[in-house]
Amino acid sequence: MAKKKCVMFGLTTFAQMLRVYMERYSDVEVEAYIVDAQYKNSDEFDGLPVEAFENIEKVYPADQYSVIIGLGYSKMNDLRKQKFLQVKEKGYAIQGFIHPSVIESMKECGEGNIIFEGAVLGYNVKLGNGNIIWNGCNISHESVIGDFNHFSAGTTLGGKTVVENNCFFGMNSVIRGPKTVADYTLVGAGCYISDNTEPYGVYVPARSVHLENKKSTDMM
Repeated sequence: MAKKKCVMFGLTTFAQMLRVYMERYSDVEVEAYIVDAQYKNSDEFDGLPVEAFENIEKVYPADQYSVIIGLGYSKMNDLRKQKFLQVKEKGYAIQGFIHPSVIESMKECGEGNIIFEGAVLGYNVKLGNGNIIWNGCNISHESVIGDFNHFSAGTTLGGKTVVENNCFFGMNSVIRGPKTVADYTLVGAGCYISDNTEPYGVYVPARSVHLENKKSTDMM
């Protein structure tokens, strides 16, 4: 069976990695990269052609290609959101990716979500659009996730947690459910959230301390 065709938005390391995952674990093949014309410095990237986004319809028409957004969490995910909406305005479907090892019992899953290996999305989870969920995340039962959020590896959400839009969760952060994580919340790596957050809030854990007068062999 012929694979579905798509183009990748972005000339990033993340985009290169995502291409490998898609071609290895899905029925979608990336045939080119696209980028805004002002950032197009070459006709080739990662062994594939590069085309200006402004010209995409002429070369990769929407009735034959989808677009996957190979951008990360820059500007609290606003860059990814902006490009997602611009692509939609041109009439393209936004391609998503779910690794085959993901365990999920979702009630709803929107467009353009990228979910990496070993993630768990529990019973009746609702997932919006354009989210990135890295390996080993646990989104517990009946949680509701908005749009354009970034969950770093090992993030855990308790049951019935509500995550609004454009939030960032650092590695191994934990949200006690049922709480609400407001728009544009930044949760640092290893942070534990036990109450609702405020919009645009920044939450970080206590910093680790280097015991300068101790050696590891003195401790164990």
